[in-house]
Amino acid sequence: MERVSKLTKRILRWLLPWQVLHIVYRRHALRYLKNLSVSIDPNRKTIVVLNHFFDQDVRALSLANKDYNLVVIDTVTLFRGAKIFFDEDVRELHVPYDTADPSLIARYRRECELIFDHLRKEVNVSLIVTASDIFYWVREFIGVARDRGVKTVVLDKEGTLSPYDFEAEARRIREFAPFMSDHIFVWSERQREFWNRIGVTDERISVIGQPRSDLLHCEQREEVDRLFHKAQPIVTLFSYMDDAYIPVKLIRSEGLKWEMKTETHDEFYRLAQVNPSYNFVIKTHPQQPDLVDLKRKYERDNLRVIGGSAVANELLQRSELIIAFQTTAVIEAMLLKRRVVYTYWDKLVERLKDDLLPFHRASGIVVSRSFEDFRNKCASFFGGDSSVFEFTSESTAARDEFVNQYLHKPDGHVCDRFLESVERFMS
Repeated sequence: MERVSKLTKRILRWLLPWQVLHIVYRRHALRYLKNLSVSIDPNRKTIVVLNHFFDQDVRALSLANKDYNLVVIDTVTLFRGAKIFFDEDVRELHVPYDTADPSLIARYRRECELIFDHLRKEVNVSLIVTASDIFYWVREFIGVARDRGVKTVVLDKEGTLSPYDFEAEARRIREFAPFMSDHIFVWSERQREFWNRIGVTDERISVIGQPRSDLLHCEQREEVDRLFHKAQPIVTLFSYMDDAYIPVKLIRSEGLKWEMKTETHDEFYRLAQVNPSYNFVIKTHPQQPDLVDLKRKYERDNLRVIGGSAVANELLQRSELIIAFQTTAVIEAMLLKRRVVYTYWDKLVERLKDDLLPFHRASGIVVSRSFEDFRNKCASFFGGDSSVFEFTSESTAARDEFVNQYLHKPDGHVCDRFLESVERFMS
């Protein structure tokens, strides 16, 4: 039914005249702003957070905030109409943003002026916070805010870029969508170097750590249990897209994808079948396109497939075993000293090893370099033998050092550091 609905919407967008779509999307955006359910203290300044798939960072910020009005905007809803002003290549950042049709950019800027002015009327904006300024839908909005005397800062949500992306993404962003905000807050010194390569100077970068890591210190949630018939120990597999982490040029030229992904998921399903005293969760990436297919294929009484980002921290905190590949969750699980099996047997890993995050060399986790080894390690765990997850003090020290390269001071006060810093940018 969901696929039919999406297909119907696409057909309608294709059939309706551009002018009609323009009016429909404008009304949709203004209705959303009018119906914002927020409580504003007129004696406080207002931070508007553009939430683009970083729910946990926003939650951490909300819990830490004591001095400001914090208004969270669902960007998918508010900026839904932006796509009709831009070609697909611009939307996907395959070409420079500046190559978009100037007349359409001008028209979209007028839409952003309308949106910003309505937003300001509702909440009196003092500062804009966004997860990134490379998105096609946000760049004119940032420009409008600046014209109105309101600054924008980026609270970076991507802190574990692979060696390949460290080079390729820096070059692509520098050429296609240069940094345009007033300041950026990043996870680590490593991430500072990434933004330096893009062209952002040190004085416009603050290293504060990963905001959502604060949640690991301040809350314990049990929402996952509601997805199952009864509460049981949890085992989590962090899923990924078929071609995730593979250089784009190889995807285009050779159609490469991870065969290991299906093997891992199928084995995870089998483990759920033979271990009914555990609850199993396949946690997909927030923007993973095969969520519905995975649900249809793998869900059973003690196995659920979950999208979004709201429960990731709970899964990290509560899982007895975590299975993953090339995800920030590996770093976070290492921080929490969880049992981790890192999958690393696909035929592509040897070819791409220098382009991937070096988890295969990390200490304090189990690296399975063959499917047979993966099955054996899991069998040992479910058989009650966790000795493979016991590490020397040297290994655990190396693990902690590895984590510190990517997460600066995960001490529960990252959002405090952010909120203490932003006053200087407020209008």
